[in-house]
Amino acid sequence: MRLVKISACLIVYNEEKVIKRCLDSIRNIADEIIIVHDGPCSDRTLDICKKYTKKIFVRKHIGEAEPHRPFALKKAKGKWVLVLDADEYLSKESQENIKGLIQSKGVDGYRFIWSIYYRGKKVSFGPLSRLHRLILFRKNRTIISGIIHDWYRVSGCIRNVNLVIEHKPVNDSYTYKQFKKKDLKWAFIQAKRQIKEKGIKYSSFFYIFKAILLFLYCLFYFIFVKFYFINGFLGIKFSFFEAMYNFHVNWHIFRLKLKNR
Repeated sequence: MRLVKISACLIVYNEEKVIKRCLDSIRNIADEIIIVHDGPCSDRTLDICKKYTKKIFVRKHIGEAEPHRPFALKKAKGKWVLVLDADEYLSKESQENIKGLIQSKGVDGYRFIWSIYYRGKKVSFGPLSRLHRLILFRKNRTIISGIIHDWYRVSGCIRNVNLVIEHKPVNDSYTYKQFKKKDLKWAFIQAKRQIKEKGIKYSSFFYIFKAILLFLYCLFYFIFVKFYFINGFLGIKFSFFEAMYNFHVNWHIFRLKLKNR
């Protein structure tokens, strides 16, 4: 029986424009590639994936990757799991060094530099050029809830490395329209989850007050504490999106509280 050391897990949805680039970057690294498609496929994504792996699963359409991640993790047979989105791919240096990383007995997970492209150009300076993301970890030390915006949680030692995972989506303008369509809808889901898990302990107007304060705090924190201002308009844009998301979570709690009175 073939020993599976690294399982690559990808959650995808109609990604024919970028999926080949991603798969080419991991085909010589992963001992198995697991593809989970978010609902029926309407382009050539799965036809392309079939050239790289037989482990393809089509699940009910949800519109987000996180709910599928526990399923993919369960299917993985490797001691180590590598996770990528379809619009991400490993740099050449990362491809050459991953197998060396998993030899370490004292490390349970690795965060790679998560590079960002903006309007076709790679962000090469400032804090947005030094973001890290956990993408490689031991399966038996890792859990994932499947909750929207929740990521893998590794119990043990996690190390940042100077290896790059390139994030180059088809549309890299990061507009408010994109943010509203992709992210703000999940603020409502997170609000409902918080109500279910924590309850509503205070009056409804407490949450609108909290929403405003949290918006101002996040805006200040990311711009001036995380130094996103160094990246100019893009850094301010990222800070604003983070602040707006947190504002909307509490705004929805306020609305739900009023509705249920």
